[in-house]
Amino acid sequence: MEKAGPWTHAVVGLPIAPFPRGPLLDFDIDGPSGPASLIPRAETATREALYLEGLATQLGVTVTESVRALLVEVLGWADAETDHADLFDDPVLDSVGPAARREWLRVSADCGRMLGPYVAALGETAVTNPAVAMSALARMGFWQSESEGSAMLAGYRDLVRVATQTAFGRDDRAPIAGEFLAALGDYADTYDLMAAVRIPLDEPFVVKCSERRDLRLDSRRNTGHQDLVIADARSNHVTVTVRDPNVRISRADAFRAGDSELAVGTSVTRRNDQFVAFYSHDPNRDYRVRVDLRLALLRRLELVPFFAAGSVVLLSLALMATPDLDLRTLALLGGPAALAASVLVGREQSTLGSRLRVRSTVVLCVALAVLTVTVVYLYSFRIA
Repeated sequence: MEKAGPWTHAVVGLPIAPFPRGPLLDFDIDGPSGPASLIPRAETATREALYLEGLATQLGVTVTESVRALLVEVLGWADAETDHADLFDDPVLDSVGPAARREWLRVSADCGRMLGPYVAALGETAVTNPAVAMSALARMGFWQSESEGSAMLAGYRDLVRVATQTAFGRDDRAPIAGEFLAALGDYADTYDLMAAVRIPLDEPFVVKCSERRDLRLDSRRNTGHQDLVIADARSNHVTVTVRDPNVRISRADAFRAGDSELAVGTSVTRRNDQFVAFYSHDPNRDYRVRVDLRLALLRRLELVPFFAAGSVVLLSLALMATPDLDLRTLALLGGPAALAASVLVGREQSTLGSRLRVRSTVVLCVALAVLTVTVVYLYSFRIA
């Protein structure tokens, strides 16, 4: 804090937005007083665990110190997905016997089954597969023997089981249990990114953040998607922009996460070939959505290679059907192939444009190969 007469500013830890687990690429955050500092994920996980512990207390469950440590570890897990295959590869777990290992895997499977309806991720995460955190907890001294480790995992499973049973019951605590499971399921896929921001105490302020995310396109349909949270504020604005002038957005829709139904409360306010804006403000809107995108080249750029390929194929057929063919005619008819080949050497302004041209480039290459084989055959057997 700083003091200039009365208090005017404070440095506080603000939750910025839910972010998917994994590394942040080209991340930037600015507060009202300039760049802000990210709070370590371990500290963020501790705050998330305290929130869940508060809900568990309202359910009548006492979270022990060992279960709290396991909760903090799985919430702070950096990897997006985990795997049972390398669960016990760590030398720290060499002292764990086969029976205890089978028991730990069984406990993790129980947790994954109970939390499955609340987790959007398709693969295993540390929240649904808590056994992956046991080696890290052993290094930090939270358990020393098999029995202590088994008790820690069993306590975590019992916590999830009580919440699941309460959520489906007619108890007054059912909404609290539902909130606990929904929050824990969200933390399996994302974490609440927090930053230390210097803010004014007597006026509104804005915090802006940006990052780069990968968009994996389907090789056949040129489609991709992004999972977004659009209910963490009173209103949310999402814009999708294509910076390559040769690429257009042919389709963009918001669906419910893990579903094929359109998202509730999310509408498209502006749309053109290279820009789509979504706006959501309905209090009952979906918390998480999946924005599906389909990209394509501009129509004229998309059609030219296919037109050239068709022309080359027709030229090949015309050469084969010509009865009196000499070398001069063959060269005259084969010359336009250079025009078609010029399409192949055109340089795209981005790798995205090159990626979208793969199909048309292959078609044109095949057409040129057909023409080349035709010319060689005619020269060899009908002219030479």
